[in-house]
Amino acid sequence: ESFMAYAARREGACPERPANASECFEAACEVKPGAAFSNRTVSDAGVPPGCSITVGDDGVQEAVWNEAQSATSCGKGGEARQVVAVASSVVKVTVDLRGGGATITLSGPASAWFGVGFGADSMCLHMDGDECPEGGPYAVIVSGDVVVERKLELHGPGSKLEPSIAVASNTAEGGVRTVVLTRALKGKSARHFSFDMSRASEKFVAAVGHGLTFDRHAQHGSGNLAFMAVGERSCVCRDGLRHFINGNPFPYPSNCWAPPLSDVLAQRNPSCFGDTYGGGKKCCIHGHFLLDADQEVPESTQEYRLKFRFYFEEYSPGPKPSHVNLIRLYHMTEMRNGEYDIVPCLPGTPPESCVQVLTARWKVRDMMRACPSGQRVDCTGSDSTDASKVAGLHLLYAGPHCHAPDCLSMELYNADTGRLLCRMEPEFGASDEVYDERGYVALPPCLWGDISEGLQQPELLPLDTTLLSIKRNNNTVGHYGEMAS
Repeated sequence: ESFMAYAARREGACPERPANASECFEAACEVKPGAAFSNRTVSDAGVPPGCSITVGDDGVQEAVWNEAQSATSCGKGGEARQVVAVASSVVKVTVDLRGGGATITLSGPASAWFGVGFGADSMCLHMDGDECPEGGPYAVIVSGDVVVERKLELHGPGSKLEPSIAVASNTAEGGVRTVVLTRALKGKSARHFSFDMSRASEKFVAAVGHGLTFDRHAQHGSGNLAFMAVGERSCVCRDGLRHFINGNPFPYPSNCWAPPLSDVLAQRNPSCFGDTYGGGKKCCIHGHFLLDADQEVPESTQEYRLKFRFYFEEYSPGPKPSHVNLIRLYHMTEMRNGEYDIVPCLPGTPPESCVQVLTARWKVRDMMRACPSGQRVDCTGSDSTDASKVAGLHLLYAGPHCHAPDCLSMELYNADTGRLLCRMEPEFGASDEVYDERGYVALPPCLWGDISEGLQQPELLPLDTTLLSIKRNNNTVGHYGEMAS
């Protein structure tokens, strides 16, 4: 599914305007969902051409379609003195920014906790494949008379933050609780959210609980806060097509990154764009069934059990410790897109020449997360990005990940020296022996360690070392959902 999106512009002119008054008035409601507009059509050289909206000091909102060929610019230019945004999801949110401060008004059910996370439309700020290295958004959680700020985690409650808000009022009437909060625009710490009056919009995620105890949510949703400069006329512009898969928004802008971080965008891989996306992991979302329209969703629940067996060795402290804690680092050749398409080679290409190549270059420090190790699975230590305190890292294990059987190889180079660090080729089972079973494929990791144990000694990779990943696939037949981490 696709539809045209709209955005408010506070300076300059629209690159593309709505076509007529009807589209203008509908677009105004898209930009300011839930707002009540008075609509009128004018022919006035003193008003920006096409579609524009205003929010008065008294809160009255007006949408105007100007038929005149006007040269008047959007807004007044420069930084606005006051901007306001109102949006509704499962929670109603109003944000008023002025004079270095923010007033946040939240309305939700009086009988349950509710909350809003700012700067994201999901429980993760930036998904990195299947990882969430930066955690979830800053959120305000209301549980009756208690208001708490938290830094959320992916599918988790996260942790409480040092308070930075003041509760101006907290009232309940007719089953609805409304809280009015004030705080500074700039976040109290790096984990607090900072508001920016120059931003035209801000994403948010919202949730409502089963009761007043903060626990797993009963409902959740997301939305967009479109900020309007009070007392100024903002233009309403076309903002390009947005695409949805089973009602879920396709990432916009694209999750694909440009070189040197990845080739996937420069190659215009179909997985990067909603109008060319043919299938893959974005179709596999919890609660969605990959069935034809005429197939019924089965009512039965499938149950399964997993059995784990853990092996361990006793720790010996020394003189040389028998074990050391390892830091886990992660990077994707498709850089945060989490998948990419294997595009079929051109007809008539010899099979041995049907090879699709994807590369990426990045710094060692790009994989470091400067937070206390143990705080999150991806934290590499508080000083891990400081070259004056951290000489670099030694690779002890590298586990290339790709999807067989079309995966030909993955290579990791020290791009500064051209030295090959790791090369992996899938190994196909050829017998009935354990780990060599026919029909199965192994992706052997690269290992470093003690020379006396027959392993290659790891080299030190300083934080500013450039790494190069090269992934090769056979593309005689195309398919979706390939990975290269």
